[in-house]
Amino acid sequence: MAEQYSMQAENLMKSAVEEYKEIVKEVKATDANLTIIRNIRVSIQGKPRRLVDIADLKKTEDVHKIQLLVFNTDHIELLTEQIDELNFSYDVDGQFINITVPDPSYKQLMEVVDDLNRKKNSAMGRLTKAKSEATSRARTAVENEFITQGVAGAASRKCDEYYQNYGDQISEMTLEKIKDILGPEFFEKYKTEELDFA
Repeated sequence: MAEQYSMQAENLMKSAVEEYKEIVKEVKATDANLTIIRNIRVSIQGKPRRLVDIADLKKTEDVHKIQLLVFNTDHIELLTEQIDELNFSYDVDGQFINITVPDPSYKQLMEVVDDLNRKKNSAMGRLTKAKSEATSRARTAVENEFITQGVAGAASRKCDEYYQNYGDQISEMTLEKIKDILGPEFFEKYKTEELDFA
């Protein structure tokens, strides 16, 4: 009978990679400007309010356009004052504020990359957990004499291989996404500044 420990670890790792693939799709360079707008705060009747409390932020098909759906039109002026301070151009169309955003700076894009790396670390953590749970269950099975040391050793080696394989997939996906976020020029800068120290 084939041991189940590494098979279960592989299934957990596979699903971690699949989920990460979906997460990576959602990360975009335009998130840099979204973060700036998301951080807008306004004061309503002397109380500080976050953007999410008074408007809905939407991405559009155009990477340079972001749309705010303002819940109460009385608050449009408060929001436009904040947008003016950010030096973004916009137009007001009923309940909507259509904001035109510039290409994000390298520093802003690096914040998106940092966020992506946090997501990567979380996915890698899931791989580590799957591997360590399987190997510790195999160790316990040896102690209880359910399996031999040889079977446990084989399970452990397989788990190491799976971890390496799926970890490499996550790293490759992340690097491809970073290239996509930064674009060719900034990616060169990133390679010299960041990857030399990695």
